[in-house]
Amino acid sequence: MKSVVSKSAKRKTSTKAGVKSGKGILVVGSMNVDMVVKTARIPKPGETLLGGVFNQFHGGKGANQAFSASMLCRETFMCAGVGDDSLGRDYLEYFKKQKINISLVRKFKGAHTGVAVIMVGGKGENSISVAPGANMMLTPEHMKALDFSKFSFAVFQLETPSDTVMEGLKRAKEAGCSTALTPAPARLLPSEILPFIDYIVPNEHEVLLLQKGYKDFEKAAKNLVKKGVGHVIVTLGSKGCMVVDSSGQKRYGVYNVKPVDTVGAGDCFTGSLAAGLKLYGGDIEKAVMLATAAASLSVTRMGAQSARPLADVKKFMAANKIS
Repeated sequence: MKSVVSKSAKRKTSTKAGVKSGKGILVVGSMNVDMVVKTARIPKPGETLLGGVFNQFHGGKGANQAFSASMLCRETFMCAGVGDDSLGRDYLEYFKKQKINISLVRKFKGAHTGVAVIMVGGKGENSISVAPGANMMLTPEHMKALDFSKFSFAVFQLETPSDTVMEGLKRAKEAGCSTALTPAPARLLPSEILPFIDYIVPNEHEVLLLQKGYKDFEKAAKNLVKKGVGHVIVTLGSKGCMVVDSSGQKRYGVYNVKPVDTVGAGDCFTGSLAAGLKLYGGDIEKAVMLATAAASLSVTRMGAQSARPLADVKKFMAANKIS
């Protein structure tokens, strides 16, 4: 199979409202401050390790995706909830400097901005605990107040309330947006929401948790397509990714890099995928290749928001071969 998407499927994707219109990308989701300790290995339960190095980074799956998308497509908007604390104020100032539009970010009085405590081992593996704070205060009413018709793509995750995500997906799709969902933290999705998702991006473990009764991730991905999801892109870590849609399935490899920190790599992939779909008029194969390169580059630096600009990603693609 030369391409994962048939010609008819490509035509359908490229003519969706907003793909070639120059409209921006909207990311609806979480903003967290990441407190990261890097050690030789991740401690076992009840164990204390000395000698770690501490860093503080900007994170949250939504904000990570918005940052990554903005590196490739400057017309990127963030919709999230933050507290009226110093962490929230500093985060918004940082995003302003990154030229990410924060006009849709809500500040909630008396709430704390989301915080993630992250342990990173010597091989780049990680363990994460999140205190979501103001992220959970973003409601369906906030989605109803958004004019999704102003955007080409609307990207969601599951670090905000489920009913907020469901309302946002429906309204975005009805307004003519292409929609993307990273289903993490993974949970069972109601079948009625699946037709509102054009691109769902789980890893091989998450895709099994989205439906009942599946032990094989390929079968689970195919069933999501049968139930109405446009494209399922299963990320496989060092094994690349697999794209499944109504025309079949195809695997993509990875670029060989030495990982320093894998936190946020999946978010970089999704944000870059949305930007790639916009840049390439809905061509999923080109978008996946761009997202793979962007995510590969991101893990060579510390921090969940370590995506590189478009010029750097293209230079990397030209100089390296995918395995």
